[in-house]
Amino acid sequence: MTRDLAGKRVLVYGGGSGLGLGCARAMLAAGASVFITGRRREKLEAAQKELSAIGRIGVCEGDFTREADVAAVTDAAVAFLGGLDTLIVSSGTSSIGSTMSATLADFEKVMATNLTGPFLAVRAAAPHLLRSAPAAVILIASIVAVVPMKERVAYCTSKAGLLGMTRAMAIDLAQHGVRVNAISPSLVMTELAREIMSREADPAATLARRQAQHPLGRLGDPQDIGAAAVYLVSDGSSWMTGQNIILDGGLTIA
Repeated sequence: MTRDLAGKRVLVYGGGSGLGLGCARAMLAAGASVFITGRRREKLEAAQKELSAIGRIGVCEGDFTREADVAAVTDAAVAFLGGLDTLIVSSGTSSIGSTMSATLADFEKVMATNLTGPFLAVRAAAPHLLRSAPAAVILIASIVAVVPMKERVAYCTSKAGLLGMTRAMAIDLAQHGVRVNAISPSLVMTELAREIMSREADPAATLARRQAQHPLGRLGDPQDIGAAAVYLVSDGSSWMTGQNIILDGGLTIA
């Protein structure tokens, strides 16, 4: 990977594992300085140990559904990085439940994590992004935002809402030189995906069925998402905002 992000200062929510870790790894490999945050200190520390071999990496624990935590994380990131010109929001959660079976508590938890969290993160970062413009925001959505799944009413709703948020924020921030785009992956075998899969009645059969849905013959890898994120941060995408990049191994054309 070329080092075309030299000088970029990146804050990654959910950077301790999964897609966020993949994005943080790709940003560092492309020459950026990176600050990662998440709820679990042990994950952040393990990620920091790995990523420090690639580049300059800082960490701060926090819950991005809490306004005070988001403010503290943003301040810590700006102090460590010396400013902020790139924000990636990869934290998220899901739940199994249909229109008839989903509980209100599960629905509200998914909304808080997948919609309130990104809103708070971008709002807190916005003043710093404006000062550093041109700047970029990437929100990690999901293929279910455009191709819904059964028994995932809360998750599908939240990710479709995130695409709406992407477009609204892109309009709000365009005049200030801040671009906002989304990435919608199909199934990537992250820690969260494995945990959700384990709740299925027959996890092995579900995994085989999901893999067969992808014409390219494989599930996604965090590095696939990281590569797309590098493009969205780079000058190569300087005329792109309010868009959703679908990474699905061909699922939506099958």
